[in-house]
Amino acid sequence: MEWGTLGVAAAGALFGIGATLITDVFRSRRERDQRWADAKRVAYGRFLTALAQAHSRMTVAAARGEAGMARQQAIHDAFLSDPQHSDAKSVLREVALAAPDHIHRAAESVYEQLRSARDLLARDGTDFATPEYQQVIRSFFVNFDVLQRLMRDDLQPPAERRV
Repeated sequence: MEWGTLGVAAAGALFGIGATLITDVFRSRRERDQRWADAKRVAYGRFLTALAQAHSRMTVAAARGEAGMARQQAIHDAFLSDPQHSDAKSVLREVALAAPDHIHRAAESVYEQLRSARDLLARDGTDFATPEYQQVIRSFFVNFDVLQRLMRDDLQPPAERRV
């Protein structure tokens, strides 16, 4: 066998090995990025769901018409007791681990607005038509929608993100 043939075969083998390694690196990176996006998608979905369900439970508790400490306790219990064991505060911690800072800050703000709505509803004399409650809950829902858009945008591939 000639040296030229051996050289070409060796170069071909090195090229093949190099191409395989590069392909594996890109595939590994793509799979890692996909797993990270999936983890964020789950945390984002759980957080938005926890907020919406906490709001629903609070309004049901407030609509019962209890007064005084019984009303306050019922609304606070409704806010905190999630039957799926994913109360908003604990899922907010998941968001803190997975989300970029601007999304985490927005999520904290929305959570605090829901807490403000809870505190207003827990007071005697406050109902769904009270202007103070209406202002807080409108702000909550507007910022909830903004947060959802931020989260959705964060889950888009970089080339498809809105500016």
